[in-house]
Amino acid sequence: MADEAGFPRDLVFTRICHVKQGYDDRRRHIVREFERRGVPVYFYTEWDRPDITPQIRDELVAPGFTHPAAVSLALKHFGIWRDFLETDQPYCLVFEDDVFLARDFVAKFRQGLAELGDPNRKAVIYLGNGSNYYTPSWKLRRGQKLYPALHARCADSYLITRPTAEARCAWIEQNKIYTAIDHQIEQMDEKLGVEMLWFERPIAEQGSENGAFHTSVSSKRHPLLYKKLKWKWKKYTRMIFGHNARS
Repeated sequence: MADEAGFPRDLVFTRICHVKQGYDDRRRHIVREFERRGVPVYFYTEWDRPDITPQIRDELVAPGFTHPAAVSLALKHFGIWRDFLETDQPYCLVFEDDVFLARDFVAKFRQGLAELGDPNRKAVIYLGNGSNYYTPSWKLRRGQKLYPALHARCADSYLITRPTAEARCAWIEQNKIYTAIDHQIEQMDEKLGVEMLWFERPIAEQGSENGAFHTSVSSKRHPLLYKKLKWKWKKYTRMIFGHNARS
């Protein structure tokens, strides 16, 4: 790492799932948010809904998975992993276009990389607090950032190693995408023996969950204020008790 304080661009392939047209508020948000945190901005805009041909569907998408926006998003994640494997970088960092980053994102991210250690581990690090999943406070250890988990968080912000990308791409090429990407990742990673690690406390947060944006893949649209208040209640109770708390 040439720059011992900045983002490790030489090691990490970074992409943000986005679209070619529309969602300009999200694009502006990402540029502003990432630039002030010192994180590179590289949008991935392949496989928008109009780009998904019958041939692509036949090759990569199971017949029963038909939700257009969810199919497009899942293919974007897959496309990022495949492009990453064309590089010689050891890590792939993927974001969706509604994330907020912690003020000290880069410093803590580097701590997580150092703690992960071997880039040849078949592992995924979930950087965000998707679905308000937390390791309860009494399990946290001073100086420790990564905690083994039994299941995934959401797919809004995560880091994978090259062995993980290879395994996921091979699995999809053989078995196809059959559900929303966060569920797809969790289910296939369990089969592939991928280590699931949660970054604690999280250094990213999903704007379509915390009330900043409406979701782009669900037909359910609650008022943003309602989402914000519900999110905050779950967030602070689950940080204490863990995600099994009744909230």
